[in-house]
Amino acid sequence: MKTTKIYQTLEDRQNYEEVEQHGPYFCSVTYPNGILKKGSKQPWLGSGYYFWDTRICDAHWWGNNVYNRNGYIICHTTYDQHSPLLYDLVGNVDQFDEFIKCADLIKEKRNLSRVSFPVVLKYLKKTGNFNFSAIRVWPHPDYLNKTSVLFPDNKLFLGKAEKIQICFFDKQLLINPYKIVYRKNSAAEQTI
Repeated sequence: MKTTKIYQTLEDRQNYEEVEQHGPYFCSVTYPNGILKKGSKQPWLGSGYYFWDTRICDAHWWGNNVYNRNGYIICHTTYDQHSPLLYDLVGNVDQFDEFIKCADLIKEKRNLSRVSFPVVLKYLKKTGNFNFSAIRVWPHPDYLNKTSVLFPDNKLFLGKAEKIQICFFDKQLLINPYKIVYRKNSAAEQTI
């Protein structure tokens, strides 16, 4: 077992007690009764509880980019990173390769040059062999942040994995209580 810190960023609605009692919060395009939410986008890892892995700075990045107008809160809990119920595209090379093979199969069948992440994940889930409670991914942009650590030939460097995200499809891997660890007020609430 490897207990790992995770953080969920939420819009600050001044309902702190409710958040700690009822969190974490589920991300979906529909309400629990099946009615489609207006203005929402399809969650890219599917419906679930979205968290940032280990680094609270990634949760702040999301808050500042998505919830900056109204302010945001960051909640903390932990999970078992070594659970066999985690589909880990960051730390398990076999699972990563399986995902890429599945993407290649879809591209070949549909005569596509590229395929989106949600399409591949949905395909894996429909095959019946996807018995996982969460998925862990590293969605990085076209560029890769470098560290100052070079390998002996000075041609390669150690890359920095940033903004690792986890989507929990249920709560069974979550270990500790869900607690607010940060609050950022909206610009309107701040005084000078």
